[in-house]
Amino acid sequence: MMTPLTSLVPIALCADDYAQSEGVDAAIGELLHLKRLSAVSCFSTAPRWLSHAAPALRELPKGCADIGLHFNLTEGFGQASPYRLPHLILRSFVQALDPGWMTRMLHAQLDAFEQGWGDAPDFIDGHQHVHQLPVVRQVLLQVVKERYAGRPLWIRNTLPADPRWGGKARILQWLGGAALERDLKRASRHSNSGFAGVYGFDRPDYDVCFAAWLQAAAPGMLIMCHPAAGLHGGDVIAAQRLVEYRFLRSDAFVDMLDRAHVQLTQLSAMQ
Repeated sequence: MMTPLTSLVPIALCADDYAQSEGVDAAIGELLHLKRLSAVSCFSTAPRWLSHAAPALRELPKGCADIGLHFNLTEGFGQASPYRLPHLILRSFVQALDPGWMTRMLHAQLDAFEQGWGDAPDFIDGHQHVHQLPVVRQVLLQVVKERYAGRPLWIRNTLPADPRWGGKARILQWLGGAALERDLKRASRHSNSGFAGVYGFDRPDYDVCFAAWLQAAAPGMLIMCHPAAGLHGGDVIAAQRLVEYRFLRSDAFVDMLDRAHVQLTQLSAMQ
């Protein structure tokens, strides 16, 4: 028996890495049609963004999901990337990043996003959560303030939805999740209320992980996911993407949401 809509907890489910590969785009497109997602985070630096991914996204019903920028500093799509993640983290914490260069990178990716999507993003997050790092997050907040003044754009924070979670969830909190959440409040910028979806990308029982995340469900919580409908060479989490995709398109996923009394909702609608 379906739970009455008035008693459902509104949470967001965001698929990351759109435009990375044909398999990623196919899975996300299908899940959007099935109404199994409420947000999509896009690589505007991906070679297929303007030619294939963005046009496919524009064919979807307008307003079916929040569409945002997946700010990228570490993925080169077969070419040399600006940074490897450990190097970027180190340089950010010793204040050795160039804010001017970072600002130009963000503007360029926003320009490409708007060219492909035809509008400003509903939100911004970061590939491998780079947007929350010192220097990077200050640049991000300044660019958003100047470029999107008056727009209700939200920014992802990675503060764990359950403070008891450890492992990678706690590491993300230490690496900038908590600091970004504080900075967003000071700037009166909208964000999610709690974050989930963090694990080692090594679980055939992904449904067990998802059920645990739903136990922390509260209005405005955000869960990230990384589905794909096919393997892609050079993608270190390619096999796990298939596991996530199969679960998210299954009836078991819908049943799990109903048992947890949650409803997938766009964060922009909750603001």
